[in-house]
Amino acid sequence: MKSSEDWSRLGGILIAAIAFILLVVVGPRMLGFAAGPEPEIITELKSLERDGVKFLVPGLPAPLTSREAVFDRITVQLEPGGQRAMALATLDFTGSVGDTEVSSLGVEEIPFVLRDGTWGPEGRVAPRLAAVVGALEARRRALDAGDGEALARLSLPPEGDAGGGEANGSVRVGELDLDTLRALQRRRYRADAWFIRLERDEAMVTEDWHLEGDLPSRPLSQQGKSRLILQRRGQEFLFSAALR
Repeated sequence: MKSSEDWSRLGGILIAAIAFILLVVVGPRMLGFAAGPEPEIITELKSLERDGVKFLVPGLPAPLTSREAVFDRITVQLEPGGQRAMALATLDFTGSVGDTEVSSLGVEEIPFVLRDGTWGPEGRVAPRLAAVVGALEARRRALDAGDGEALARLSLPPEGDAGGGEANGSVRVGELDLDTLRALQRRRYRADAWFIRLERDEAMVTEDWHLEGDLPSRPLSQQGKSRLILQRRGQEFLFSAALR
């Protein structure tokens, strides 16, 4: 039979165990509810700096993969209903997609959703960067194919023009126009690097490119830089007059 001292000792152990559970397990969750989703979302984004950013971009066979990614100036806006939030942050990204080097600095808008009591990204953790890289790759494929119609679909219409359409000889890659691209046999247009500056509704890009192929008179191998401007339209980016 246990003495009163034994029961007191057991009671102390039980109280200590309950206090530990409240402190270690329940406490952080209650603090999280009180503070809102911001601490948890910031922790999630900061963990990506250690683990790396990697996701597929439509139209690209290889994932966009970071060597270094830094999220900074993070703010979180909780949407009505409390089940969805938007993280606004700057992202300094260095990495690659396939054989193309990618360097980007700018703002991101990252949707988060609450699932089973835990906040997580709703989709890609860099949706605006993904949209710009997707547009750049679509342009590269169109130039590789000499496809003016595809280029026109990627471009904003000229001011005063309600439609798209391609202006003859207006698409330029450095000093080469579309007619020269079409004349090349065994054409290959490669993007060696994209240097991206992402603003709220605009992206400015410098592309290091390499064009190879055979003209009727001689083989051609040319390298250069294109400076491009993309404008945000909804969830996509379209090329401005810098493409034409």
